[in-house]
Amino acid sequence: MQRYEPRGIQSSPRADASPPNNTTARPTEQQCAELDLALSELIERMETTTWSDAPGITAAEAAAWTARLVEARDAVRGATSQEEGA
Repeated sequence: MQRYEPRGIQSSPRADASPPNNTTARPTEQQCAELDLALSELIERMETTTWSDAPGITAAEAAAWTARLVEARDAVRGATSQEEGA
């Protein structure tokens, strides 16, 4: 198992910081592939982290986060396969 090592949190814009984008543009196949890879790498790290070494984070919380990441990756893969079938 990988030892937990906290790192600085990268700042990201808040979801409500800008007006909603009402376009229906879909990500490109390349963007989906990059997102799939990034999610897969994050899932792998989540699964190999020793959560007992992370103060304030339970194994159940980590498992729930991992499940959400898997759902997101599956959604990206589903979107990609729908585009191929179109």
